[in-house]
Amino acid sequence: MTRQGYFWRLAISVIIDLADFTLGRIPILGTVEDGVGGIVATALWGPAGLAYFWELADFTDQIDGFIPTATLIGLYVGWREGHIGSNVSRASALRGTREPS
Repeated sequence: MTRQGYFWRLAISVIIDLADFTLGRIPILGTVEDGVGGIVATALWGPAGLAYFWELADFTDQIDGFIPTATLIGLYVGWREGHIGSNVSRASALRGTREPS
C-alpha cells in the first residue's frame, strides 16, 4: 500500500469512528453500524480489522462510541508497515518510499 493509499484508508477509519460516536449511540442503529464498521475495517486493514468486532460486545451501544477502534487499528497498521514513525524522512514521505536503513 502506498503512503497516499494508507492515509485515505485512515481517513475512512476516522469517518467510521465519527459515525460510531454520533449515529452509533442509537440502540439498534448502533449495533448495525458496529457490524458494518467491522466489515469495512476488515476490508480496509485485513486481519487487524477483525478487532473492530469487539464493539458488538457492548449491547448498550453507549460505551464503544468513545473508543476510536477503527482509527487505532489504522494507526497500528501504519506503524507496523512503516507509514508513520521515526524511520520515515520528509523526502521519502513526498516520494512515497522509505529510505534504506
